[in-house]
Amino acid sequence: MLFHLHFLDLLAIVLYLAMTVIIGIKVGGKPTDTSAYFTTKGSVPWWAASFSIVATETSMLTVISAPTLAYFGSLVFLQIVVGYIIGRIIVSFVILPSYFTGNQKTAYTFFHDRFGPQFQRVISFVFLVTRLLADGVRLFAAAIPIKLITGFDYSTSILIIAVLTLAYTYYGGLKSVIWIDVLQLFVYVTGGLYIIFNLLPEMNTPVFHQLFTEGKLTVLQLPHSIGAVFTHPFNIIGAVIGGMFLTMASHGTDHLIVQRLLACPDLKSSRKALISSGFFVFIQFVLFLSIGLFLYVHYKGQSLAALGLHKVDEIFPHYILNDLPVGFTGFIIAGLFSAAMSTLSSSLSALSSSTMFDIFPKLAERKDSITISRIFMIVWTFIFIIFAISFTSTNSPVIEIGLGIAGFTYGALLGAFLIGRYTEFKTTETLTGLIACIFCMTILIIFGNIAWPWYTLFGVLIFLIVATVMHFLRIRFTLKTV
Repeated sequence: MLFHLHFLDLLAIVLYLAMTVIIGIKVGGKPTDTSAYFTTKGSVPWWAASFSIVATETSMLTVISAPTLAYFGSLVFLQIVVGYIIGRIIVSFVILPSYFTGNQKTAYTFFHDRFGPQFQRVISFVFLVTRLLADGVRLFAAAIPIKLITGFDYSTSILIIAVLTLAYTYYGGLKSVIWIDVLQLFVYVTGGLYIIFNLLPEMNTPVFHQLFTEGKLTVLQLPHSIGAVFTHPFNIIGAVIGGMFLTMASHGTDHLIVQRLLACPDLKSSRKALISSGFFVFIQFVLFLSIGLFLYVHYKGQSLAALGLHKVDEIFPHYILNDLPVGFTGFIIAGLFSAAMSTLSSSLSALSSSTMFDIFPKLAERKDSITISRIFMIVWTFIFIIFAISFTSTNSPVIEIGLGIAGFTYGALLGAFLIGRYTEFKTTETLTGLIACIFCMTILIIFGNIAWPWYTLFGVLIFLIVATVMHFLRIRFTLKTV
């Protein structure tokens, strides 16, 4: 299928990919140590960090899966995004200040002083597993349009995007990642706006009335019962509360995002980057959910079978390949490639950073630490390839899978931070809460019927309850022995 594209489309794709890799290497410069390689030493302006956060958390999942949510549903996902904004505000004033005290290399340096190096390694390992699972889904999402464009299978498509990503992340580190994020955000948002403009002539008053009648324009969804509050993902209560706690964990304790906040010069800049990113994300979701509605009108609501598709997330790429003018198809596809590369590069940088500073901190002190960091980049790339291939059999929208997977451990990450920051609990009590949280959430997610927005809150509650019980048992036992 790749060679069925027009020459101008092929040229746009090749030139853009080459430009992305060259710019990524160029802006990254030549990091002299692991601190510059993984933190940029506070040299990134707040607006660039903000755009990088937006591109990292929603790029490919949003571009591919958000239109699908609107095509087969409505606009109710925006309720969750409101929770995202609230969660960012809370993180900015409750959690973020802790990262600007002392010399913080990762989100988990805090735990070294509070609970000791062993607990730091444990919590970092939890982060590594979380990112590996969640971003394995992201890499699979990146392979969807590539498979449709090239005709390659998913495994080959995943390998292509992983190797291209490694090309610039390997040399420039976090600085390359952030500035390519900014470029990528501009490209795919511009592409989204063009698609809206291209489909706009099909929209008129009768069409909007039809969408309203069919419930496609629904934004606020009330639960139809008390039980539905916890079992349906897109009701106003579960969406806002769930989105808020999900963001508190992802943007307050997940090093994938915290790494960008630490790249800002100071707390004030970091706070501006985090809060502004919430509003940018809202605008972005409005854009791509609207594309889903426009596609619903364009295809007259046809089913997957009628469109000749196999997966729900193939609808948007199908339109790009078959309905856009020559030249613009290549531009949009180039944006999708870039989005995929940016998403994976962010994960590679965060995982390699945490591996270096949290798991093997002594390696960061060696003279060849830069070389070791780059070796970690290569290792994590191949691990991601293996995990991403394991998701190729799913038929669910990848945006829901990615957010749901994080529920296994996000409650543990947020609970550990809250206990470490606001209590005097000991390491054993906190570790017990951590283990109990992950175990219980695994059982709940696999065998329960709880909607994924609630996963983080339930995890935090389990963590806090178990750790608190252990704390009072220790005090009681101590008093008895005295």
